[in-house]
Amino acid sequence: MQAQTRMSKGELLLEMQGKTVSRTIKEISPMGVRMQINDEGQATGKFNANTINTVNTVNVFLKTDGTNEWEAKGLQTTEEGDMIVVSSRGTGRMANPTTGTWQGDAVFMTQSPKLAWLNNTKGWIEGSGDMAQGTYHGKIYAKK
Repeated sequence: MQAQTRMSKGELLLEMQGKTVSRTIKEISPMGVRMQINDEGQATGKFNANTINTVNTVNVFLKTDGTNEWEAKGLQTTEEGDMIVVSSRGTGRMANPTTGTWQGDAVFMTQSPKLAWLNNTKGWIEGSGDMAQGTYHGKIYAKK
């Protein structure tokens, strides 16, 4: 199913990059570590805005086999003052102890009349992060 979803990605909606503001370890177990990561950054894309400020909270479960499951909630604000809420979830894999890639599904919500088309748009999100440097880079595509 995952490969099928990747093949159906369409137009690039957003490209994001940012930095981790805080990390909280929620639980440590023999199965892995649950963490909450708060970050902020900028995004550019199809929203007719040069820069979109973004704030995200990511709950991630880092498993001992190097894979992870995550869920994120983000609030994005355009230069014009429009707000977009992005909710996403998916899976990832660590390339080494501090860097990894991730992918998943995203949905949008906004009250902005000019961005109302986002309310019916399903997205595919993919990216990479470096926990040692506290940075991430990602892209959200419209699903076909």
